[in-house]
Amino acid sequence: MRRYSREEWEKVRSRGRKAFLLRAGFLGRGLPMGLLTAVAIQVYLGLPLPDSLWSAPFLERLALAVGVFTASGCVAAHSNWSLHERLYQGRA
Repeated sequence: MRRYSREEWEKVRSRGRKAFLLRAGFLGRGLPMGLLTAVAIQVYLGLPLPDSLWSAPFLERLALAVGVFTASGCVAAHSNWSLHERLYQGRA
């Protein structure tokens, strides 16, 4: 979890909570971790790359992995947002 200085937090906060959750939860965690996990599973299963990356099972696995990591990333980002709001006496 990243800790922001007061000045950094004011800039982040001015963009809004939704933008923060999108950036930290989806773009920062959900998409990259989901993609890496889905590809790692393909490699573990011994499926031929890159041909198997367009198969229906891979795409289903990718969607599930991105969804799980996005959800957990958004929970962590929301906690980070709340922590900084309390820390700098903003609205929670």
